Amino acid sequence: MSSSDMRGYQTPPTTTTCMGHDDPGEVHVVRPTLTVAHRCYKYNYVASQKPGWRAQVRQRVWEGWRCSRGCVWRSVVKRVPILGWLPAYNLRANLFGDVVGGITVGIMHIPQGMAYALLGGLPPITGLYMAFFPVLMYICLGTSRHVSMGTFSVACLMMAKVVGELSSEKPTSLTLSNTTLEFLDHTATTTAATLTNTTYTPQQVSAVVAFAVGMWEVLLAVVQLGEVFSMFLSDMLISGFTTGVAVHVVTSQVKYLFGISVPRFNGPFRLIYTYKEVVTRLTSANPMVMGLSALFMVILIFNNEILKPRVKKYTRLPIPIELLVVVTGTAVSYLANLSNTYHVQVVGEIPTGLPSPSEPPLELLSRVAMDAFIIGVISYTTTFSMAKIFAKRQGYTVDAKQELYSQGASNLFGSFFSCGPMAAAMSRSLIQEAVGGVTLITSFISCLFILIVLLFIGPVFETLPNCVLSTIIVVSLKGLFLQFHDLAALWATSKLDALIWVVTFSVSVIVDIDYGLMAGVGMSLLVLLARNQCPPTARLGHVPYTDVYLDLTKYQLAEEVAGVRIFQFGGALHFANIKYFRSKLVSVTGLDLAALITARLDHLQNHNESPEPTIYPRLPSVASISECQVSNSKTQETILDDEISPIQGSVSNGSLDKEKLKQVVDPGTLTTPLTPTSHPDTGIHPSAACLALPEVQWMVLEMSGVTFVDTMGARVLTQLHKDLRDAGIKLCLAGATDGVERTLSRCGTLDAITRDLMFHSTHDALTAITHSQLNLPSHSLQPHPPPSPLPLSHTVHND
Repeated sequence: MSSSDMRGYQTPPTTTTCMGHDDPGEVHVVRPTLTVAHRCYKYNYVASQKPGWRAQVRQRVWEGWRCSRGCVWRSVVKRVPILGWLPAYNLRANLFGDVVGGITVGIMHIPQGMAYALLGGLPPITGLYMAFFPVLMYICLGTSRHVSMGTFSVACLMMAKVVGELSSEKPTSLTLSNTTLEFLDHTATTTAATLTNTTYTPQQVSAVVAFAVGMWEVLLAVVQLGEVFSMFLSDMLISGFTTGVAVHVVTSQVKYLFGISVPRFNGPFRLIYTYKEVVTRLTSANPMVMGLSALFMVILIFNNEILKPRVKKYTRLPIPIELLVVVTGTAVSYLANLSNTYHVQVVGEIPTGLPSPSEPPLELLSRVAMDAFIIGVISYTTTFSMAKIFAKRQGYTVDAKQELYSQGASNLFGSFFSCGPMAAAMSRSLIQEAVGGVTLITSFISCLFILIVLLFIGPVFETLPNCVLSTIIVVSLKGLFLQFHDLAALWATSKLDALIWVVTFSVSVIVDIDYGLMAGVGMSLLVLLARNQCPPTARLGHVPYTDVYLDLTKYQLAEEVAGVRIFQFGGALHFANIKYFRSKLVSVTGLDLAALITARLDHLQNHNESPEPTIYPRLPSVASISECQVSNSKTQETILDDEISPIQGSVSNGSLDKEKLKQVVDPGTLTTPLTPTSHPDTGIHPSAACLALPEVQWMVLEMSGVTFVDTMGARVLTQLHKDLRDAGIKLCLAGATDGVERTLSRCGTLDAITRDLMFHSTHDALTAITHSQLNLPSHSLQPHPPPSPLPLSHTVHND
């Protein structure tokens, strides 16, 4: 289309919304029919100019080296956020809530820290260290005000796997009176450290794991890949994985709940071997331990299900039931001397004071690297997800990159004090927000509370039975097991999403948790590939008196436009789904191009006509369709009943009487069926390949849902244009985005399918086709709108 022609076309589009005597649910629109080229010219399209790589490098260097006092300070505050929010701290508005929240969370840290440390195969006192040292670093570097950092059940369980494999001794602070059970449990643990004649304590292994996790998180922050890895951990994957982890957590606590000795198994299928040993040793269970476990479990469940909802109506402060259970269990054990009298396993010696800093055994880094990477990604993903929820609820923002830095630095710092990897716990974070915690001063107050416990109160809990800590762990897992409801919801909405959940959970439970995570990620990629490779397709029809085009198989009021096939492709077109695209084009539209080309060549030879030459060789055609045999009378009736707009170049809807329609397609030309020979490649007789539809002259490819086209996809469209042209059918593209249009232009597709055959919408294409058939020869489209189009309007009904 020339510039002079387009400048001569100045009819403005008008839009009128009827709010008076007309139906207020109708919108009348008048505008010219738009091709992509016409739209770009008429509405002053300006392509975005992306700078080259040299300009980008130059800009980055200039921005990076540009230095001023304010710029330096902003950079420092961005990496050490406490320098920004602490000077602006409002004592009158925030201090009371932070103190109450800090004390409450500190009380929760005592039982949870000791219990989760036991879960990770560490001395219970290590859980209090994890609630103190890493949290101090997070206060300085973190950006979330409401997450409660410290021990995290999933991270502790995954750490327990590494501790069991590499440590050569049980936690030294665990005292077991029954020396026979201790000997059996100790000798049953076969570790790699023993095989190499090098011994490592559980604290050393947990420290090197925390060090590796911190290194991974800092590295991901430097290369800005934290969000990338988090994208592959979907909600259904995390739900299935954490539910599987909950099963492992319960399994690890069975021996404490029943007072039996079960050897530690490592590697795949360890859950199966563990339960096999549990069943064989249940006869030697300790009745006193079972009674204590049942009693305290009933108390915890009663509080959570009955007492807590009622108390919540009157105060935001929760009942510190876990701490009360710990104090009660400690007192009962001390007064009744349960350790010596009934052989109840207790916590044992708890040292006072703070541990001296020591270097982790860095020679184990290579052996814990992969496990540390998984722990780091899971910990960061869950923590940052909670941080985003609280930030959105409270009206502030969190920095994903800075969160990686802060968590990595916290783990690195804690690793020098025998701490394991830390993360945020949902239960503590919810309580911290509920009781009024406003800033990170809440975490500082909880650290002060933990410091007092470490310095003065720790030895009080030496007689605490381990079964009491196990009951706290098991009862706290209720929320994870309730995620089975997620599976039911997913199954009702998406079977593929539910499959991700099932695969992740099943592999995590049956094989092992790290295999389950990898299986979940792999399944997520397969589902993503399947959805991207097989997008939805449809054969569209026109709803009379509207600009709406709907799936003919789903909407009864939609009607096929005579002489036109409208094929909708609802996804990206790339190398992985071009075969799917061509097969769906045949099956949905009912047109086998190879058979139609053969039929047309035979027809032209019989009438001594010359076909248009094919410049490029055709791609192998897809199998033909044999369900389109219709009678000539039915075909003629269908054509006469279709409604085509007779407007002169304006976008409009309306019906066309049969007299005008007979001028477009002469029914007499359809009464003689084509009877060519069989196709030489497929051997399929063309009469069984939809040759009873010779009225099709146009193919409209509806591309509004095509988000991306690669080089192979562009070549397929070029070849499709040539094949359709050889079959006597013209191809139009409708609704393509600017990005798709640029790709087609760069790949040379628009040299074959000119821009005059690319339309703003399907309705623009059908309007141009109708105008072309009524006023122009059937083999060409009007290259540009006529000088004086009729400004007719159409009505869009909004029900």
